[in-house]
Amino acid sequence: MVSMRSVRRAAFALLLAALTGCVTEPLRGGDRAVSVGTATRGYLYKGARLSDRGPGYVRLYPQDPTAYGTETLVSAIQRAAAEVERAFPGGYPLTVGDLSRPRGGRHARHLSHRSGRDADLLYYVRDQVGLSTSNRTWLPFGDYGLSVRAGRVLSFDTARNWHLVRTLLLDEQARLKWLFCSSSIKSRLLRYAAAHESSARAIARATWVLHEPSSGQRHDDHFHVRVGCRADEAQLGCREQRPFWPWLSDPARKVDEASGDSQADAQLLRWLLSDDHLYDRSHIARRSLGAAAQPAFVTTR
Repeated sequence: MVSMRSVRRAAFALLLAALTGCVTEPLRGGDRAVSVGTATRGYLYKGARLSDRGPGYVRLYPQDPTAYGTETLVSAIQRAAAEVERAFPGGYPLTVGDLSRPRGGRHARHLSHRSGRDADLLYYVRDQVGLSTSNRTWLPFGDYGLSVRAGRVLSFDTARNWHLVRTLLLDEQARLKWLFCSSSIKSRLLRYAAAHESSARAIARATWVLHEPSSGQRHDDHFHVRVGCRADEAQLGCREQRPFWPWLSDPARKVDEASGDSQADAQLLRWLLSDDHLYDRSHIARRSLGAAAQPAFVTTR
C-alpha cells in the first residue's frame, strides 16, 4: 500500500521537474547533495549545510536557512577561508553571505542561488591604519579601493582578497565557474597578482573567471562564487551554462597543467605588467585572450 508520504514526495518531485525543466529527480541519488537544473532555474537535493562559523570564516546570517549547497561549494569555501587564515594569521574571518535554501528553489534576495552552486563572500577589508577589520555589512568599493562606514574610511584588503581568489582558482576540487566582482575590483586584483603572484596559471585563470556581470548588480561589495557540476550531478540533471573552462575537463586539465609556463602565459604577464591594462578597465582579459574570454551574456544577482 502506497503511503501518503510517498505520494507527496512523488508529487513534489514532479512539480520540481516541471518548474526546472528537468526530467531527472535524484530521489535515489544516495546521501550526497545534488544540484539539479541551472543556477537560476533549479533546486537542491539533500543540501550540505555550511556551519555558522569555522576556521577562517563566519556566516553573516547565522540563523537564516540559506546556508546550503553542494559538497563542492561548501567544502571549497571552508578550504579557502582556512587557507587565508593560515597565510594571514590574526586577521578577521571571511564573512559568508547567502548560499541556497535546504532544497534550493526560489530565493527571496536573489535571482540565482537556486541550486546550491552559488554563494556570496564579503570582501576582506582594512581599517584606516591598514589593519584587518571586520566586514559584517555590504561595503561598496570604488576605483580607489575605498569605502566609508559610520564615518570611517575602510580599504579593500587586496592581499587577502587575492589569496582567497587564487586559492579557489587553484583548488581542483572546487570546480570554480565564476567569481563575479566589479571591473574595478578585478583590475585591482590583477594588478596585485602581476606584482606578487608566482603562479602564471592562477593569473591566467583569474582573467577569465573574475567577471562583472553584463546586467544586474556590479558586485562592488562582494564576490559571488559559482561552482560547476560534478560528473555524477550532470547525470542527475545538473546543468551548466556556457562557457566551459578547459581546465575543468580532465583531458584539457592535463594540457593546462603541462602548459602552465607557456608562451601565452608569459605574454599575459608582460601585458599585465605594462600600463596598457590601465586604459581598459571594463574587461581586462579581452585584449590578451580575446573577446570570448569574457562573454557578455553572463548575468547574475
